[in-house]
Amino acid sequence: MELKKILFAVLYTLSLSPKGFLGNPRIIDTLKIHQQIRSYGLNENLLNFKHDFFKSILFKNDSTLIYNPNGTLHLFEIKLDTTPTVLKISNGEFHGHNFKRSIFIHNDVLYSFGGEGLFNFSTKLLHFDSESKGWLEKKIQNYPFDSRKVVNSWKYGNKIMVLLNHYSTYDNNSNYRYTKYSFGEIDLKNFIYKKSFEFEASDGSGLSFSRGDFIYESDRYLLIGHKKDSEKIRIEIFDKKTGDLLKTNLFENLQFPDGSTFIYIVESIVYYKNNLGIVDSIDINSLYVTEKQNFLQHYNSKKKTNFQYLLMSLAVTISILSISFFLYRKREPKIENEKNEEILEIEGKLQKYINKRISREELDVILSISHYSHETIKKRRSSLVNQINERKVLTIERLRNQDDKRYFEYKITKQ
Repeated sequence: MELKKILFAVLYTLSLSPKGFLGNPRIIDTLKIHQQIRSYGLNENLLNFKHDFFKSILFKNDSTLIYNPNGTLHLFEIKLDTTPTVLKISNGEFHGHNFKRSIFIHNDVLYSFGGEGLFNFSTKLLHFDSESKGWLEKKIQNYPFDSRKVVNSWKYGNKIMVLLNHYSTYDNNSNYRYTKYSFGEIDLKNFIYKKSFEFEASDGSGLSFSRGDFIYESDRYLLIGHKKDSEKIRIEIFDKKTGDLLKTNLFENLQFPDGSTFIYIVESIVYYKNNLGIVDSIDINSLYVTEKQNFLQHYNSKKKTNFQYLLMSLAVTISILSISFFLYRKREPKIENEKNEEILEIEGKLQKYINKRISREELDVILSISHYSHETIKKRRSSLVNQINERKVLTIERLRNQDDKRYFEYKITKQ
């Protein structure tokens, strides 16, 4: 299906958009913007401006961009004009756990949700505080304490729809190890989490959609652009109301947005502006869809499949728990003695490090846990340190590395 091309003689007619967005973004002069950002002396490798800029911006209005470089907590406000003006509005230097985060504006407040980095994940909801010029965590009531990773999320209306992965179920035979998932929503009025259902999956593929190399968000839709060879673009559209990801040949041979060219949505109309200012448009409802995937139905199908085995697994679980309980009661004194001997042995090794700082790796060797997997090491380290501190013979204190604040050390003191 060929696109119906519409040349707008008077572009301001689109100013009736309910969000006040003119429907014709001003030219984004990336060269001048980049020059001003460089003046702040930030690490160019962390910013990755050329690759990530267009998937790290939000339109505050038709003439103002919010730029949060992917993987950092740096924040810039960019005023678009003949010569753009760039202002760094954040103080924080931290980076690490917010690659692939979702950023959005709700009631004039900027939020960052989820993310990953440094072999860890974040499931926190952060908001930017303009007074302190920093990011603060927004506490969410009833939020799962064992949440491990935000697998997929999108904001629709006053709610964040979110698929979480949990620490609570671990399977050595699974591709993704942690096999428990739950789907729910975060209410942005009262910041309360409500779980809709949960399921288990040994393979995490197909549970999320890619946010591509360019993203533009409206109230109803996410427009996701994927860069092809020769700077061309492939478009996907996610319907936040229905949960449908629509794949189409829309604008497939057009240029990837570079500031002079741009792709955006106003209500249900997708617009493409070329570098001559000519605008083409098409209604999403008239698109020729080559492929459609509904994520809400996909998650629900996982839930139904699990239910078929619920009664069978429940009976087996009760039997196993009963046998395990009696075996554990017999072994309990022996286990406690073994634990006490282990703690005493570790305390003996730590004596020569009293009033000294040691690295995390050195501590793991002393705790005899360095041979385990990354996640097991974290859990074992936390458990053993807590046991030692509770005995009040020695204290193990976690402190920032004095030379590199990104890392931690451990100080051993005698009580």
